[in-house]
Amino acid sequence: MKQLLSIQSAVAAGFVGNSVAGPVLTALGQHPLLVDTILLAAHPGYGRRAGGAVPAAILGDVLDGLATLTELSAIGTVISGYLGNADQIDAIAGFIDGWKQSSGQSAADAARRYILDPVLGDGGRLYVAPDLAEAMITELLPRADIITPNRYELSFLSGHQVEDVTAATLAAQSLIPRFQLEGVIATGIVDGANGTGDLLVEASGTVVRQPARQDAQNVAGGGDLLTATFAGLLNAGSDPQAAFTRASTLAQAVIAASPDGRDLALLDHLQDVAALASG
Repeated sequence: MKQLLSIQSAVAAGFVGNSVAGPVLTALGQHPLLVDTILLAAHPGYGRRAGGAVPAAILGDVLDGLATLTELSAIGTVISGYLGNADQIDAIAGFIDGWKQSSGQSAADAARRYILDPVLGDGGRLYVAPDLAEAMITELLPRADIITPNRYELSFLSGHQVEDVTAATLAAQSLIPRFQLEGVIATGIVDGANGTGDLLVEASGTVVRQPARQDAQNVAGGGDLLTATFAGLLNAGSDPQAAFTRASTLAQAVIAASPDGRDLALLDHLQDVAALASG
């Protein structure tokens, strides 16, 4: 069973971060290794923040333990998402370096990827501390192979105003050579009368757009669902374009079926996730 390491938030109630990645990756037939960066009773959409960040020393010790107690080369893909504070980044960057250096010469090793979900903000505002945003850009972005920003995050990272598909494509294309990325997946991109959708821009120049459904809505954890599904399919051997199209379609279906913007209807659709593994 292929292993995938997910480094992001965890909530007791609801579905965001590792609370999405765990069930999704398991349904895809992957072995999820979950390292939590912050522990909350529920995401802030429930009304208040209850919990806090995992201390950087503990996070670093957990990652060091993974490096010494397990076989790093068995991990095919690493995801990082929402972080608790800037102090956690050194440990994550160090782990990524060690993991990449542990690879051999096989085709499977060559296909290993670090996927950065640069969780920084949304709705026109930064909602993490500025030092965390800066450290993510200087330390994690240069180590990433693929990034999965939303529209605001793509604009923030690139310095380009992202209003539509054309602008998003140009913004992604500016980041790819700058950080030697394999590709950028941007979510919530407006395409005129066609509404919003997701966009894959590859270093090869290929651009793939996946339109949103007519009943699309904004639901907490939707981006986490797309990223986890994409990473799991990629880790199983799918090519990036196929993995993106299938992950975006699945995420949009679950989002559309969710009763409101607070929580994904994830458990009701895990059979659909599992079906992707055999599709």
